[in-house]
Amino acid sequence: MTTDLAAPRRANWRPRLIWLILALSLALNLFFVAGGFWVRMGAGHGMMNPAERQEAVAKDLALDADQRAAFDHFIRTMRVRTRQLRENNQLLFDDAWQELAKPNADDAAIDKIVEEASNNRHAYQLEMSHAMRAFLRELNDQQRTTFIEIAKNRENRNGPPLLRQLLQ
Repeated sequence: MTTDLAAPRRANWRPRLIWLILALSLALNLFFVAGGFWVRMGAGHGMMNPAERQEAVAKDLALDADQRAAFDHFIRTMRVRTRQLRENNQLLFDDAWQELAKPNADDAAIDKIVEEASNNRHAYQLEMSHAMRAFLRELNDQQRTTFIEIAKNRENRNGPPLLRQLLQ
């Protein structure tokens, strides 16, 4: 007789489980949509795109026409070189992954790829340092101090450091 009573109870859990799964799915979808809306509308006021950040920095520095041209050149150089570095090193890392996928990967070949990627990164850092120094030479003492403070500001937890923000 207990089997007769147990059968209806087992059958009752299925509709409840379906409703529970549907409710959970609805709740997750609502959170997802609300999060997207919050990022676009609510939290979005603090998030600027790179062009807006570039304008904000130029405004904070009160750049004249020549300084603005130097700033735009600096940003353009950073963006182009960063893209080139990313593309060049991605090709190298693709080669490294192909080598690693082999049963007997050639350690020397992988080391050479990693060294080349590191050399690319080092050359990039030197070039960016030269580009930044050329821009900073165009600024007066107060502007230079302000730019360095903005660039070094790690207290702003809403985004990455300035130079990375300007590149995105």
